[in-house]
Amino acid sequence: MNKIQDTILICPPAISQAAAMGALRRGASYCRGFLEGLARVRALVLEQFAALHGLCAVPRPDGAFYCLVRVHTAMDAMTLAARLVREHRVAVIPGTAFGLTDGCSLRVSYGALEASTVAEGMSRLVRGVTEIVR
Repeated sequence: MNKIQDTILICPPAISQAAAMGALRRGASYCRGFLEGLARVRALVLEQFAALHGLCAVPRPDGAFYCLVRVHTAMDAMTLAARLVREHRVAVIPGTAFGLTDGCSLRVSYGALEASTVAEGMSRLVRGVTEIVR
């Protein structure tokens, strides 16, 4: 019930709604212009996650702009996320916020970021997970 209530009470800010309406009015051609860049960023993210082979399982995101990462650790997701922020200055969302309660999962979003920002964040994330989990 709390999860349902959380979703019902939160709505996008008015400015985001106006931006979405503008994008809808422009049509699909507007969105297509972003697909190539997003695909490059996704490839960068997956390439960086390959360095964590054995420490994480990362299903390929098809159409999403985030990864749901399963970290092979007994540590709970909130503790890992807090340590990543504190010790490595990279933010992720614990999988528990999305109902992933079995094991340690993190949601890593990359859709609204530039490739250089993603590269820096992923470098911090890979270094952080490696140091904390090993």
